[in-house]
Amino acid sequence: MTEHPSIRRAYAAAAARDPGETGFLQALETLYDSLTPCLEEQPQIAAEGLLERLGEPERTVAFPVLWQDSRGRRRQARGFYIQYCTALGPCRGGLVFRRGMDMAAAKALALEDTLEKSLAGLPLGGGLAGADASTAEMGEGERRRFCRSFLEGLYPFLPGGFRPGDWAGLVPRRELDLLTGQYERLRSMGPAGEADRGAEDPVMTRQQAAGHGLCRFAELALGQSGCPGLDGRTVVVSGMDGPAPWAGERAARAGAQVLAVGDETGCLYAAGGLSVPLLRSMAAQPGLPLLLWAIRAPGVEYRPGPSLWDIPADAVFLCDSHSRLNGSDARRLAALRPAGVFEGVPRACTALAGRVLAGSGVLYVPAIAAGAGGAVMAYRQRDAVLTRWEADRQLRAAMEAVFQTVEEACADQGQRRDMARAAHAAAFRRIAAAILDKGL
Repeated sequence: MTEHPSIRRAYAAAAARDPGETGFLQALETLYDSLTPCLEEQPQIAAEGLLERLGEPERTVAFPVLWQDSRGRRRQARGFYIQYCTALGPCRGGLVFRRGMDMAAAKALALEDTLEKSLAGLPLGGGLAGADASTAEMGEGERRRFCRSFLEGLYPFLPGGFRPGDWAGLVPRRELDLLTGQYERLRSMGPAGEADRGAEDPVMTRQQAAGHGLCRFAELALGQSGCPGLDGRTVVVSGMDGPAPWAGERAARAGAQVLAVGDETGCLYAAGGLSVPLLRSMAAQPGLPLLLWAIRAPGVEYRPGPSLWDIPADAVFLCDSHSRLNGSDARRLAALRPAGVFEGVPRACTALAGRVLAGSGVLYVPAIAAGAGGAVMAYRQRDAVLTRWEADRQLRAAMEAVFQTVEEACADQGQRRDMARAAHAAAFRRIAAAILDKGL
């Protein structure tokens, strides 16, 4: 970490307060390590204690989630709700149901969500709701009971203007319907609020927007090296659900050869590139096993095991939210000399892996920049009905604006290839300005 005394003091305070929250402290270290130029230009940032402010969410809530499983046994999980930086605007966060989720991971994701919204210029604070249980492992009846119990525990802490539709694309549609139904039931027992639009289907889903936005950012970043974006490039995509297949589909339509899509269990490989129809089908049916897709698609090879990092490619899209790229895999990847590594979902890459990539001269872009398309379009489609053409136009414009912001921050720091630090610094500048302007 940088030797700047204010940064070291703020980090030490966070580590002393929550010594066991390794995941959150790593996310905080990644942010702090990018801020030395900001503090040298604006010493009042440190004087006002803004570094310490980001070391603690504005609201941190844990609550029990009690339900009955399919065998009639009583089960309990821990629910989480985190709010960050209302100076930017009302908090709108994501939703994660994942076994092994803890407070440290929830706070880290909420911090990255806040930085992403700040960098994209959205008038929103960040946050996260979730629980340390996986609904994918539940039957229909158990899933219904779990969702009802989770929403009951979360409901007292929800901010004004909340809509379950804000979670569209983050959980399966059936779960969103269950959460929306429980929210409406609880809301009907109290004062009437604004009508919910959560049941409406957006023309571009959050995951589709995240994948397409990731490709647009990659096109802009790689286009600087003399090659026109992704056209003629080779691409490898890590991840099997979420924005991963959408990123692959969009890259293939942009003229790239998507050589492989997969995760730590295996990958699909095609020397000539996976076809657009195959990638589109994978996006529409993300739960199917890789081997089944290999059987269905002639000329596609299934490679078992973690072989993704042994495939040379010009661009790598990190969209796997279940297994993160670690330091040793980052060294394998860096040895192949890709032109760029782009993170499509938060925390798809460990802090050490990010440093390894940047230190090896590989262009590395974190999710707060390259993956901002999902949050942008979720906000844009919240109160407006867009055509598909208009949604695509707005997404492209938004990602170009994010790219321009990062480029300007790179130029300010004299580090044109260190987009990771520049993105964090640019996001922090807007947060700091909002807090100082409002005197909070």
